[in-house]
Amino acid sequence: MEEFDMRDFLETIKDMIFIVNREGKLLYTNTALIEKLGYSHEELTEMHILAMTVPDKMDEAEKAFGDMFVGKRESATLSLVRKDGTLLPGKTRVWHGKWNNEPCIFGIVKDLSKEHRIFPSPSLDTPRIHPEGSGMNWREKPGSPKDTSCELRGKDISKPRVLIVDDQLFNLKLLENALKEDYIVMTAANGVEALEQATGKSQPDIILLDVIMPVMNGYEVCIRLREMPETRDIPVILLTALKNEKNEEYALQLGVVDYITKPFSLPIIKGRIKNHVEQKKYRDRQRENSYMDELTQIANRRKFNENVAVEWNRARRNGSYLSVLMIDADLFKKYNDFYGHLEGDNCLYKIAQTLKLNLKRSSDLVARWGGEEFACILTDTDRIGAILVGERLRKAIVNLNIPSQVSDVDRVVTVSVGAATMLPSDDNSLEELLQKADLALYKAKKSGRNRVCSA
Repeated sequence: MEEFDMRDFLETIKDMIFIVNREGKLLYTNTALIEKLGYSHEELTEMHILAMTVPDKMDEAEKAFGDMFVGKRESATLSLVRKDGTLLPGKTRVWHGKWNNEPCIFGIVKDLSKEHRIFPSPSLDTPRIHPEGSGMNWREKPGSPKDTSCELRGKDISKPRVLIVDDQLFNLKLLENALKEDYIVMTAANGVEALEQATGKSQPDIILLDVIMPVMNGYEVCIRLREMPETRDIPVILLTALKNEKNEEYALQLGVVDYITKPFSLPIIKGRIKNHVEQKKYRDRQRENSYMDELTQIANRRKFNENVAVEWNRARRNGSYLSVLMIDADLFKKYNDFYGHLEGDNCLYKIAQTLKLNLKRSSDLVARWGGEEFACILTDTDRIGAILVGERLRKAIVNLNIPSQVSDVDRVVTVSVGAATMLPSDDNSLEELLQKADLALYKAKKSGRNRVCSA
């Protein structure tokens, strides 16, 4: 796309847009950003990107933009400084490109003023702290920010979700009207929005993706989807006016499940979507069966490993906390030897089901780690929240009142809990988080068992 056309396109976007080169100099700002910040076009094009950020957060902002340029991160929650000195809270997402043949990043800034008037937060990548922790349904409280991935409340969530991505409003409306009776329809006008929705909490079951789009074409969206563990299994159907065999061959190499050329037939599209959704349901059922621990009927370690990797990446993108609990049934070998393996298996089943029952949010997961050990993933949960959840789980096991004549801790079966929390970044790793949780569990066992300790 030529520069003139690109400018025309960027001016149609209501969100704030900027383009910055590797030295941090602003090359372009759209009218929305000019109006929001109060500067003139000439003033902004003479500014450095860091001059728009909060002075006492300059070092963090510099690192954030540096990471964006080398592809280490895709977004940052930050406040921009208006000309009158007031702050405009926003979330910036970036993608790489060229402007006048010069490498640059395109940034799109979503205005978070409304959310911040209800639920204020500091300027740059400051994690959201939820003192009540997991299971307190904080997302449902009045005034909490909404999950922007997709507005699904009030809809039939049992229906499959279809994400339609097309920069032509006519095509979006045509497909939406054709599919809305049988599916929950999600829409995106460009590749950036598509990736944001695909990685959100309410993920689509299938994606209809246009190839020729401004900013990020359909092929690049496919590549990005296949690179991320949480989106690589979502089937993609490409819709395109490109009828060349090489284009179709390239698309299939990228892993799309179907390639439909325009103009298309709505009955054929509906039939193909139905077939691919049914195939995905079957694969999902097979996968879920392989993720189930046969004895305890909760998730197994493989499921835990895949989920915790996905949640780590999600927390890193969103700038939110991730917590892990390691839970061990106290002195279980003695219990097994005294009561027998059948009773021991029954005990583990009761513990597992009780742990599962006491995790209140669908995004949290408990899995059998191995033997008499269990592990929990707590999303958007800080250290205090993790400790509170750990204590709730510990008490729930005590309240089962499973007799144990051989325990040195209590007259009933108990558990020890280790809690660990991290704000995922370049300076830490998922392996470190799991090691911290394991060390916290060791600490709980060494200090007397039947307690929660954190690392």
